Amino acid sequence: MVKGLSTIALLVLLGGCVDAERVDETQADNGAQNGSQNGATVAEQAMEPAAAAMRNARIAALDNQIRTMVSIPRADSLEQCKLAEVGKRACGGPEYYIAYSTQVTDEQVLQKLITEYTQLRVEHIQATQEMSTCEVIPRPQLTIENGICRATTLSKM
Repeated sequence: MVKGLSTIALLVLLGGCVDAERVDETQADNGAQNGSQNGATVAEQAMEPAAAAMRNARIAALDNQIRTMVSIPRADSLEQCKLAEVGKRACGGPEYYIAYSTQVTDEQVLQKLITEYTQLRVEHIQATQEMSTCEVIPRPQLTIENGICRATTLSKM
């Protein structure tokens, strides 16, 4: 009796696997015939998680480079202090603002990093259909305190 139940369970299990394989094969055949599934080929869909992981790793690395490059924005005067908009939010506007000093930061290199970071954030938002709270991050005012540039919100001034 137990052997008979085991055999039936095995047949049901294998039958389910065969059906799943047939569905996968049918979807693959349809994708090959149509050239795409939801706008992407089967190969592109298989690569998408890897590409997304690479994009996310690059976003994190660029964010770290931007923050490291700015480091402590030392300046002799407020004229050396600048404010950069970094990234993009799903509802628009920058992801964050960062104060930097022209005395210690190469503006051209920083801007290239910010541009690449922002472009990758836009790609990420589009690919994931990311949503956000759509709150507005007010543009901070630049101040200088003890020779360090600061991005200060109006409520802290």
